[in-house]
Amino acid sequence: MSLPPSVFVAFDASVLYADDNATPVSGAIGFVIREGHDPTVECSRPVDQFVSNVALEYRALAEAAAAVDAAYDRVGSVHVRGDADVVVRTVDPGRPAEPSNPVVGRRVAATRASLADAARVDYRAVDGDRNRRAHTLARRGHRRWGRGE
Repeated sequence: MSLPPSVFVAFDASVLYADDNATPVSGAIGFVIREGHDPTVECSRPVDQFVSNVALEYRALAEAAAAVDAAYDRVGSVHVRGDADVVVRTVDPGRPAEPSNPVVGRRVAATRASLADAARVDYRAVDGDRNRRAHTLARRGHRRWGRGE
C-alpha cells in the first residue's frame, strides 16, 4: 500500500475596475493543486457576483479545497498557500480569527470540512511571486471582458 500523497494548493482572486478605478466590472478566481511539481488540477473562471477581492479570495480557497476533496480519496497532507494574509489566518484553525460575516463563516467552514480528512493541513501566506500560477489563473478568468493577463 502506498502512502497517501501530499498536495500543495495555491489560490488567488482578481477584481478589475472601470476607468474610474472604483467600480468593479469583473471578478475571477484561480487555483492550482500540485503533487510535487506537477499540477493535477487547475481552475480559472469568472465570478459574476462578488463583493470584494477578499470575498473572492475566500471563494477561491473554498473551491480549491472542494477540488482537493473531489480529486483524492485520501491525502496525507495539504499545504495551502495564498497571498491574502487575512484569508489564510482566518481559515487556519490554529489561529483564532473570527470570520468577518456569515458568508465568510460559511466559506471558512466549507474549506475546513473539505480538508478535514487530511492527516495534516498547514496554511501559509506567501508573497505574490510564490503565488504566481494561481494569480495568472485568476487573471485569465477576466478574458471574457478582454482584459485578462
